[in-house]
Amino acid sequence: MMRNIEKYRNAFINVLDLEEDDVCEDLALGVTREWDSIGHMTLISEIEDVFDVSLDSEWITEFDSYLSGIEILKRLGVDFD
Repeated sequence: MMRNIEKYRNAFINVLDLEEDDVCEDLALGVTREWDSIGHMTLISEIEDVFDVSLDSEWITEFDSYLSGIEILKRLGVDFD
């Protein structure tokens, strides 16, 4: 079974059309070329589907980097250990 961190990484790979090696902790909204406003909403949608969670507008705004996304999902009860 796939671990949550792998599901999370795959969301970035699939939605932003990144190579596996491109997915790292440095990814950030507006910095990573593929992660623009449209990519952001698609990524949010994918992550909500994959983890069966719902992000409110405040969290969607806060989700501006690879690491902040993990922190938000942890607050929603997603286990990354």
